[in-house]
Amino acid sequence: METSLHHHHPFINLLYYGCVGVLLMVFLHPIFLLTAILLLAMVNLLHGNKEKLKKSFPYFIFMGLMVIVLNPIFVRKGATILFYFRNNPVTLEAIVYGMVMAFMLISILVLFLSFNHVINSRKFMFLFSKVWPQLALLLMLTIRFVPLFIRRWRELYEVQKVRNHSISQGSIRMRASAGMLYMQKLLTWSLEEALQSAESMKARGFGLSKKRTAYQAFQMTRRDWGMVVLLGVLTVIGIVGAKQKHGVLPIYPQLGSFSFSSTDWLYYGVFFLLVSFPLILEGGEQIRWHLSK
Repeated sequence: METSLHHHHPFINLLYYGCVGVLLMVFLHPIFLLTAILLLAMVNLLHGNKEKLKKSFPYFIFMGLMVIVLNPIFVRKGATILFYFRNNPVTLEAIVYGMVMAFMLISILVLFLSFNHVINSRKFMFLFSKVWPQLALLLMLTIRFVPLFIRRWRELYEVQKVRNHSISQGSIRMRASAGMLYMQKLLTWSLEEALQSAESMKARGFGLSKKRTAYQAFQMTRRDWGMVVLLGVLTVIGIVGAKQKHGVLPIYPQLGSFSFSSTDWLYYGVFFLLVSFPLILEGGEQIRWHLSK
């Protein structure tokens, strides 16, 4: 599903995800990060990523729990000792810090779900082909590689299952043999397409030393420049606030208070506006549509 964010310049898309990623790493407070997770989940639902979000969230929760459990085991800093595990202190500060890191990890992973949906290969090449053409191509192929392999594996699985070459039935030897057959066909298919892509790129003159012109599919408008200024200002305000320890939970050496001051609420509003930027854009478009009717 294409939303208002899709129809803006790719630089606006990239700037939004970059700014949100920066603020997620500087505002280390559970309330800020939980708000970000909820808002970014709503952004993904707006994009139509409900199924991806539903499938990915259990893995995100599992990784977050691993961080929460492992951090107090390996990190022994903190003044409030709760109990001892194998003669090593487990502190309240280490547990809370693990929770904050888990929330940050989950929020960044949910952000990347939206990023992969909005920044497609066409936009990615437009953004980076002039600056680093070879690196841009390599990154685009790398990002495309894993989902492409998964999709082809599923197609092969369905076809071979009809031919009674299933990796879910039979002895271990039969399953291994069927799995190797899958991999052989998958690699052959991928290498064949790679050769076709290389011939196509060579025919189009990719990598020639002389300068080539390109069609500019995207143009920056005044509205886009206004959004650049808005996103930049909100990000700078957030970084300055985080440097002054606003919106940051003091953990070491002793856990501080979770309560917000009036200044913290101000920076929370800035953070909320930046993260919910796609939701605000879509809401504005919907209001404009109803008013035009």
